[in-house]
Amino acid sequence: MLGPVGGEPSVKVVCSPQEPCHHGYPPVDFYRYRAVLFDWDGTLVNSHPINFRALSQACERWGLDLREEFYTARIGTSGSELISELAGVAGIVAPVESIVADCIDRIIERTSGLEVYVPVVELAMGFHGEIPLAIVSGGARRVVEAGLEATGLRRLFDHVVAGEDAERGKPDPELFHLAAHRLGAAPSTCLVYEDSPEGIQAADAAGMHVVDVHCFRRRIAGSATR
Repeated sequence: MLGPVGGEPSVKVVCSPQEPCHHGYPPVDFYRYRAVLFDWDGTLVNSHPINFRALSQACERWGLDLREEFYTARIGTSGSELISELAGVAGIVAPVESIVADCIDRIIERTSGLEVYVPVVELAMGFHGEIPLAIVSGGARRVVEAGLEATGLRRLFDHVVAGEDAERGKPDPELFHLAAHRLGAAPSTCLVYEDSPEGIQAADAAGMHVVDVHCFRRRIAGSATR
């Protein structure tokens, strides 16, 4: 079993650079958890550059100008919701599902260049075999599964819960409740690693313990387990 170091209750905030960070280690009360849930985009992988480029190119085909600041401000929401909002702002009637499908294809074409956040991956590798693990992502299943295969991380996770599995995405807690159900764990016994405000809000609303990974995810590399 991993040796727990550090640990505070409830939602984690980003650490001060001047103070030691223990969030990359299991909490001191790790024994009370029955499942660990990881977000995908921005938590385990640095997918922002690939996702933004793919979505902006897909939007451009339909006359939608997706700016990075607009995209970044909505990290954690689904592609469909983001495109619908962008089209509404632009006053354009856009085929949302067609744009999403185009974006998915473009992302999958680029998965070989996907970078992982090594400290978060190392944490998941340490948990593997000790406690059930799941991915909980608001993204498309095809994208998440392709990324897991490309990075060699699929073997670590017992389940993948993706955007198609729930009627409502983050910040609604439905995806997290579904993951807990599939792993046979009560929400209060689930430990969650997240990066987005929407994801943190969703996990907290689900009654789970949330760790914000921003303070310890910094070091990245091209692959974790290959």
